[in-house]
Amino acid sequence: MREEFWNEYRKIEKDLFITAICYVHNTEDAKDCLSEAAICGYKGYGRLRRKEYFKTWLMRIVINKCKDFTRKRRYTEGLEDNLGVFYNFPWEDIEITEAICRLKREEALYISLKFYNDMTYEEMARLLKQPVSTVKYRTGRAIEKLKKIMEV
Repeated sequence: MREEFWNEYRKIEKDLFITAICYVHNTEDAKDCLSEAAICGYKGYGRLRRKEYFKTWLMRIVINKCKDFTRKRRYTEGLEDNLGVFYNFPWEDIEITEAICRLKREEALYISLKFYNDMTYEEMARLLKQPVSTVKYRTGRAIEKLKKIMEV
């Protein structure tokens, strides 16, 4: 079971990290949140009933760890100080990621889940425990704000 968890985790680690960095806007803090989520997920993996929901389940843990982190501590370091983490991203992705990180945390989360994690609105609604209509609306608003940021 230990090996199964880590094999599945490695497949989605980048997606989880992108979500964490979009939420906390800081590389080191995102790594910390991701580490805590991995430990928590590892401990609870045996209780996961449906393995096909592994990514959704672990993404929820990451989001909760990021929320806990932002409640406990303020940060001052911006993404622009941490762009080295994206060394293997195409340059146009760095521009987009930097723009996403200028959004509010909740807005960045919708963008990250929809476009970086390729989630459907239904999956996002289940993950965020919100109605599908709310997820669609908030994702649309986040996209509009992102377009405005990219125009500047």
